[in-house]
Amino acid sequence: MGKLAERLADPARAGVYRVETTEALEEAAALNRYRLERIALDGAAQPLLDRLAGKESSGRVLLVSGFERLFRERPEEGERLLAELRERAPGWRERAERVFVAFVDPGRALGSLAPLYNWDRKRS
Repeated sequence: MGKLAERLADPARAGVYRVETTEALEEAAALNRYRLERIALDGAAQPLLDRLAGKESSGRVLLVSGFERLFRERPEEGERLLAELRERAPGWRERAERVFVAFVDPGRALGSLAPLYNWDRKRS
């Protein structure tokens, strides 16, 4: 099992991250038999919040794209979304729910989010 798959298997790592590419994450989710959900925000935070309404302890990876428009047009809503996700993450870890929200951010616009994986190390 690769390092990213091991990270996803650890409920203490559940949380909100950014990723530059999706291939390794897709592979790691498949190795762990996690449900991978693609969510396009397209200017609204609600689709992501709706998907997080249910609990799933066996493993979920929510791959979020299209956040740029939300942060450009309504930055305060975007920041509220990130704050809410950060508030939920400790609960996921406490309940050993393997929930990973990964914003697809190749331009590193969401620098306040930690990267899920050190992509630069993988490239070398």
